[in-house]
Amino acid sequence: MQFTRRQRPFWGRWKPFLAAIPLGLLLGFAGPFGSYPAFPTATRYAFWLGLTAAGAVAAVAADAMLPVTRVRAGATRIGAVALVSALPMTFVVAWTMSFVQPGRFFTPQQLLALFAAVAAVQLLVVYTTTITAPTADGAETPGHAPALPEPGAEAIPAAFPPALLSRLPPGIGSDIIALETEDHYLRVHAVGGSALILMRMADAVALLDPQLGARVHRRWWVAQAAVAGLRTERQKLSLCLIDKTLVPVGRTFSAAARARFAHAPNIGPPGQASVAGQGPCTGL
Repeated sequence: MQFTRRQRPFWGRWKPFLAAIPLGLLLGFAGPFGSYPAFPTATRYAFWLGLTAAGAVAAVAADAMLPVTRVRAGATRIGAVALVSALPMTFVVAWTMSFVQPGRFFTPQQLLALFAAVAAVQLLVVYTTTITAPTADGAETPGHAPALPEPGAEAIPAAFPPALLSRLPPGIGSDIIALETEDHYLRVHAVGGSALILMRMADAVALLDPQLGARVHRRWWVAQAAVAGLRTERQKLSLCLIDKTLVPVGRTFSAAARARFAHAPNIGPPGQASVAGQGPCTGL
């Protein structure tokens, strides 16, 4: 994995909304649920384009609310996001229809029937935005395990999942160096800087391919390619990262970390000569 400064593509940030446009046009043309004879052509297209755009917003919010799992694009996940997002969208659709058709209102029984119809549309919206659209940074669709290389073939490097990269501000890039727990948040250290996101460490680690790195402390996960050296001081092991961050290694993680990062040079305690011309790590 090479660390380079790059921005997330425009498509990665606007994918749900751009993917909803052709679906809205298709529904506007088909005019399902009685909208074809009920609305004029312009009203019908505006109706479905607006609802699919709002449905994409609701789907993104529902996906963020649901627990993070490694398989985010499977049928179970799609169905769960569709059902959760259909709840607020039912009231949005009811309000929109009362606006387009003044005087119309929905009884509780009619709202239940409307929820079923809205859930069907949301299922199309979620499927369109998670399956048919390409993922951010051209990464592989989540939920598909990388194929093992054939003997003698060059291994394909693992990529950071879009489920994690989509939460980062574009200014820090997508080359992650380390993850650090801060209260109920997770600080993501990247080549271009750091940012806080609302995610648990356990959920983030569950998304990451083991090839990318390892958890070395209850508060820290580090990228494999970001470890520049090892430091042992009073029998306590620390990892020096490429951005000069000194990461403590927990006692229970020590043996695994030594084996995993055995390729990294040993760097002496502060004040001693550095290895290969590198200065000592600074602060946590």
